[in-house]
Amino acid sequence: MSDFKLRPIADALANKPESQWLIKHHFESKSLGMIFGAPASAKSFIAMDIAFCVSAGIDWNGNSTTQGDVIYLAGEGHNGMSKRFKVLELKYGCLATNLYLSEIPACLTDRENAEAVYKSIKKITSKPTLIIIDTLHRNFGSGDENSAKDFGEFLYIITRLINATTASVLLIHHSGHGDSNRGRGSSSIKAALDVEYRVTKSNDIVKMECSKSKDFPPPQTLVFNLVSKTIPSWLDDDGNEMESAILESTTFTAPTRKPLLSQKDKLILEALNTANSKSNQLKSTYLKHPELKDKLFSDISDWRKESYILLDKDNCSPNKPATNRQSFLRAKTKLLEFGVIEMAGDFFWIKEINP
Repeated sequence: MSDFKLRPIADALANKPESQWLIKHHFESKSLGMIFGAPASAKSFIAMDIAFCVSAGIDWNGNSTTQGDVIYLAGEGHNGMSKRFKVLELKYGCLATNLYLSEIPACLTDRENAEAVYKSIKKITSKPTLIIIDTLHRNFGSGDENSAKDFGEFLYIITRLINATTASVLLIHHSGHGDSNRGRGSSSIKAALDVEYRVTKSNDIVKMECSKSKDFPPPQTLVFNLVSKTIPSWLDDDGNEMESAILESTTFTAPTRKPLLSQKDKLILEALNTANSKSNQLKSTYLKHPELKDKLFSDISDWRKESYILLDKDNCSPNKPATNRQSFLRAKTKLLEFGVIEMAGDFFWIKEINP
């Protein structure tokens, strides 16, 4: 991490401070923030939503973000994280990018372990924008979060991490046992924060209220509905669609967002249009799939063939078969999940185009 340095006050006053936001009006860059709440209050849903938006560079509840690499130090709930991030892809109509998850908890009161975490971060990104620690307790290590001394060691390490990476750090923490209006543990935790939010949940209504804001006016309380959402392309052992949940804001209505398609996605969509125009619309097919009637559709094998032709042409030479196969499968899954195309059996059509 970076070495201790001093600089003349004249250098500090040479330029006015930049009002640099990580998330406008909610989190500043290069700052230490915390979201706390009771167990199952949906605080991790909020943290993952923030992580997704910052990594993708899209607005979070109508507030602009500073795009960059996001590190998510997950201390618990690893099994459900993939489903939660998958439904966020469906919510926002784009893929999760620049987002990296830990496989085990970090031990951030131990300097040797913290150095290993720092080195792991530097291997994948030279300048992360946000580091989320979820939860503080599970990533704290063997120290006692009620001890001001142990938290002081944790804060020393986190401050060095912020200075070395210039990232913001967001802690996810549990509320106090006897007082749900504050985070659990030493009172020195809140004193160290630049911003803090309290999350509460009643039935499926989730509220996020600012409980500390050191250098900017506290933003208005945000209210969300926690809504179940299925993952069409992910099936469980019984063949049913897997599901997770997303937060839908009741205080902000997002405009309809079109899915962000890569060049390969667009080529494969174009290939489906070409295959559809060449396809023989056999009436016998309607008997098995009546939903195909009045649709311009094609068989998956014809679509795949046209896709490979365009992918090879785009590369100016034949691709490896595995490369084309992977590109086709990824695009097919993405186009289905984002509702650009529809399917019945092995037949596909473009949703927006009617014959």
